[in-house]
Amino acid sequence: MDVQYLTGEGLAKRIRKVMTGNKPWMCVAFLGPTWVEELFDGRVMPENLRVVCDLRMGMTVQTALRAGGAPSNKCLRHLPDQQMHAKIYASDKGAVICSANASHAALSSADRIEDGVWLPPGGKAYRDAAATFERRYRKAEPVDADALAKAPEHLGGLSAAAVGVNEAVDLGNSPTLLQILRHDPEAFKGIRFVFSNEEVAEAVKVGAKAIMDEMVSNHEGAAEDEEAGSHKYHYFANWERKESDWPGLFISVYRGSNGKIYLGMYRHLRFIPEVPNGEGETEEVFVAAKVRWNTGGAGFGDLRKLATVRQCETELGVLFKNEGTFERVAGKVLDAGSVRKALELT
Repeated sequence: MDVQYLTGEGLAKRIRKVMTGNKPWMCVAFLGPTWVEELFDGRVMPENLRVVCDLRMGMTVQTALRAGGAPSNKCLRHLPDQQMHAKIYASDKGAVICSANASHAALSSADRIEDGVWLPPGGKAYRDAAATFERRYRKAEPVDADALAKAPEHLGGLSAAAVGVNEAVDLGNSPTLLQILRHDPEAFKGIRFVFSNEEVAEAVKVGAKAIMDEMVSNHEGAAEDEEAGSHKYHYFANWERKESDWPGLFISVYRGSNGKIYLGMYRHLRFIPEVPNGEGETEEVFVAAKVRWNTGGAGFGDLRKLATVRQCETELGVLFKNEGTFERVAGKVLDAGSVRKALELT
């Protein structure tokens, strides 16, 4: 048998196949919270599975370690004095050396490219990889209670000192929404995300605007409405929420029927409980004013300057290319941590 190049779904399938073999072992940097389900197709993790993972770079969280049996599983280990960025999955069915971490994003997501090679069992390259693992495994230490406690609970707002790495993640001067959601969701403090894929009926828009215009003409909330931009309101209908539960500042993520993603930063203005929908019924409508993208500072929750709205839309468009992925968040109002968890942005 020859060495085989693998990519995409083929790579993920081969990794899972290899991990069903006898005496499985892994030398994989980052373990996602659902890594056991990803590798073993929902089955129980083999008792004889030996794992060396990385805790120095702070990307393997406590949930993932507990899924692997920490702190009592002596076969789940880490190298306390070295960063370990390798990704190797192996058993008597061969070894896969690749770019893919043990996470949903790497093994089940359609928006990420991962490549690797499969080494057939018995060959020199396979034997060399196995021998190297044995040396690392003997040197590694079990993920005990102390190591577990030092691992991050989540990936948001982590400093280099907190996770024991040499450098914090550098997001650059203008990161995208996904970059911040992955690495620093606490940056969205006081800001929520509103996900929708249903268009507000034109009759509702007309009715809500008429009510807002009447309020302005009667000098109700005139100062607020000046900021709406000459009465250019935006409407969010039938969310079954009390006004007190609707976010004051939020980022709207709308997926059109053509799959295109539309982003906007908004400030809530008013809640209108009964707006005619043109079909003899009424709808509850939250009216918002659109804030200029990257207003930043106190103008929008002290959020740092982001990449352009087009860049962020394009990146999210790739993530939500599969409608099923968007369905995880559609119709929900979430904080950044909940978005990260729902979309498994590991």
